[in-house]
Amino acid sequence: MKIKIYWLNRYTKTILRDVGLLLHVPGVMALLSLPVCLIFGEYYTVWSFVFTAIISFSLGQLLYQVFRQAEAAEIQHAMLIVALSWGIIPLLGTIPFVAIASYLAAFPETSQTIREFQHPLNAIFEAVSGYTSTGLTMALDASQLPHTLQWWRSFTEWIGGVGIIVLMLSVLEPSADPDQLYQAAGRQKKIAPTVAGTARKIWKIYLLYTVFSVLLLGLLGMPWWEALNHAMTGISTGGFSITGDSLTVYTPILQLAAIAIMIAGAISFSVHAQFLSQRRLSTLWRDPSHRALWLLLVLGTILLLLTHYSFTGSLSWLDSLFQWVSALTTCGFNTVKIQDWSPSARLLISLGMIFGAASGSTCGGLKLSRIVTLYKAVVWHLQQIFLKSDQHIKYKLDGQELTEIEVHRQIRTATVLATLWLGFLGVGVFVLLHVVEPQYTVPDVILEAASAMGTSGLSVGITNPDLHWIGKLILILFMWMGRVEIIPVLVLFASFLRPVRQVIKIKTGQ
Repeated sequence: MKIKIYWLNRYTKTILRDVGLLLHVPGVMALLSLPVCLIFGEYYTVWSFVFTAIISFSLGQLLYQVFRQAEAAEIQHAMLIVALSWGIIPLLGTIPFVAIASYLAAFPETSQTIREFQHPLNAIFEAVSGYTSTGLTMALDASQLPHTLQWWRSFTEWIGGVGIIVLMLSVLEPSADPDQLYQAAGRQKKIAPTVAGTARKIWKIYLLYTVFSVLLLGLLGMPWWEALNHAMTGISTGGFSITGDSLTVYTPILQLAAIAIMIAGAISFSVHAQFLSQRRLSTLWRDPSHRALWLLLVLGTILLLLTHYSFTGSLSWLDSLFQWVSALTTCGFNTVKIQDWSPSARLLISLGMIFGAASGSTCGGLKLSRIVTLYKAVVWHLQQIFLKSDQHIKYKLDGQELTEIEVHRQIRTATVLATLWLGFLGVGVFVLLHVVEPQYTVPDVILEAASAMGTSGLSVGITNPDLHWIGKLILILFMWMGRVEIIPVLVLFASFLRPVRQVIKIKTGQ
């Protein structure tokens, strides 16, 4: 008797075909990185990028050609495409790290920073951190890396910041419904009549702001190579640096410029599109999410400043402003060692990374649209308590009047994701507490876990090459889940478990 094992079978071709399309991305990135190898005379790195391109194109073409005839997919299948692509692509991005480190390890003058990437898990960690635009790093001192690896780290964050799915939708034609993929990738608002047009417009805005950021940093005195890399990782709210101490080494004016770039990355592309077309500053705070962003930037900075002042007795206003902006925008740049700050300050920074900034931007975290929805839910619940029998609540969200059913759907979605987010965070903290070194406290572990799940990159030092392999895997899982917003990963795991449940039912006669 032929048994249909699980529902995914019908759409396997669609899923694998579109994953195959996405697997071309690291190959294209590798080829685009070859000029960097040649410009800096690092010819020994060429073969690693060529090999990356060959593997990427071979796997991508294999899946694409074999499963070329595909049906249209539904939202759960689009989620599988998103989860699988974000899980597999970083593995291809690992190749340059391992290959270059293995080659250079033969030379006695090679630094320990480079040698650590001979270990596949460290290289996987770095690639996942890059493509998820997180910024947690295994590099002991990024300034000791070859220019090609410095570029590769920044490039992965820059591509990951706007999203691999958005890149594919802008240049390719997937077999899955573009609208379904767009939603599964965590984006909702369209800024053009079609999804493909929206994706292309997003990339135009992204390129414009990246060029502006490079010029801003370079003209203010940052060396141009450093300006290029920090502009790419700043606008993507990724946070990788090519120095050993992030932005600590730069002048206050450059740190203020970096703050402006981080905030730009935390504003949604739909608002950027309105601002560029209407040329009005009011567009930047017209909707509730962005008003919440500006309010939290101000209140959080003041609260962190006062918290730090009560602990140290000094008004480090720029450091407080910088670290709060870095946390809320989930960028991960730093100007201080936050492990030296008070436990309450570290918990406040953790809260900023959990919140995140605007939906439809490059940032991570829960997103302020969901925070606003949960806040409104509390307000509506309190209003309901004091409501008279002849009165009705007018539900408004994002300036639109909603029905009670629509409101409940919005609240349910925000509540489910917030519950999953905090639940996984709690489990991760519990596990990490058993594998980190004894000097790290609960606030330290909460910050590190929130940084990974919020794809931020701020660290108290827990993330390092000597971290237990279980700790590295937990943080890798959190970065992956945080980037795709948890649900697609759960759908992926459920699709793998369903055949097992079917087999168990068959064997037990149920």
